Amino acid sequence: MDQVWGVSADIACVRSPDGGRVAVLHLGQDVPVILAGTAASVWNGLDGTTTETELIDGLAREYGTDASAIRADVLALLQSLGGRGLITLSPEDGTDNSCTLP
Repeated sequence: MDQVWGVSADIACVRSPDGGRVAVLHLGQDVPVILAGTAASVWNGLDGTTTETELIDGLAREYGTDASAIRADVLALLQSLGGRGLITLSPEDGTDNSCTLP
C-alpha cells in the first residue's frame, strides 16, 4: 500500500529561503536534524497528502532521473525520519503539520 507521510505535530523547523536546507527539531529532543540537497527536497514534499509514489515520481522529475533508481533511498530516508519521530503516517483527514517558509 502506498503510504502518505506528514510532519509530526511536535516539530519545529526552519528552511533556507531556497528550500535547499532545512533544520528540523523534535521538541522532545535536544539535537536538531539538518537536511540538505535531496534530503531537503524529500522533506519539502511531505505535505500530508502526497503518496510515496507521487513524492518519488516528483523527485525523479526534479532531478532528471528514473524513479526506480531513487525509490529505495527515498523510502529509507522516510523510514529514518519516521523512526526519529520527525514524520508520521498522515491521518485520514489529510491534516498538514508541515513547516512553513520563513
